[in-house]
Amino acid sequence: MLFDEETLFTYIGYAAGLATILTFTIQILRIIETKNVTNMSSYMYTIYSLGLVCWFAYGVYIESYILIISNLITFFCTFIILMMILYYDAEDKIEKARRDDITNVYNYKYFTEAASEKINQALQEKQNFAIMMIKINEISQIKEQYGTKTVNKVLKQSGNILEKDLRNSDLVARLDEERFIIFLANSDEKGSKIVAKRLLENIEKLSFKINKKETLKISGSLGACSSKYGKNLVALTENTEKALLNIGGKNKIKFHTGK
Repeated sequence: MLFDEETLFTYIGYAAGLATILTFTIQILRIIETKNVTNMSSYMYTIYSLGLVCWFAYGVYIESYILIISNLITFFCTFIILMMILYYDAEDKIEKARRDDITNVYNYKYFTEAASEKINQALQEKQNFAIMMIKINEISQIKEQYGTKTVNKVLKQSGNILEKDLRNSDLVARLDEERFIIFLANSDEKGSKIVAKRLLENIEKLSFKINKKETLKISGSLGACSSKYGKNLVALTENTEKALLNIGGKNKIKFHTGK
């Protein structure tokens, strides 16, 4: 034999310990990369950590360096994973509290806080910005004809398309049953109009299958106010709302002009 029995099982023990350590190391790297701990139980890792402590104690008792070293390293890996689960779970709860239940875009409460901070920062840095308000024109009719479930589907997809089309520095939130509000960062009026046109075009491209024969199309109307006519969120929102109310038609854009 190449190895005697004791040496063979020693190497098997080393291989088992190394495989366990490698498994947890890969898990840690995956969490760091994805920031996702969905379906990972903190209770399971806590119990597993206690098991590792017991195995470590047993290794000390029988003076097995394989058990001592492998379980000590694996315990630290497990502890790191447990801390990451607790951290990202807390982050997820904070993020969920910021989101609207139906559309998954930001809720208006968080929007007012975040947009106000961005406005203050933009004013300090002398950057342009704008507030936009998009109304989905057919919501009342959809609710009457097809019910709340279809309305929620329309709002969710509309919110999703708006959020995808905006930058990370921008914000979009659900304002009420038929309107979304947007903060557009570092954009002058000319640039804001380009974005506004693109957003409405993307809303118009959406379609919703009601049944085999019927497909629902929607349209939007957009009011906006640039930082030229407002220096705080309240004034900007009021001017944006006035612009939206005075549009007088679907698929149209109106910017507040100070009049």
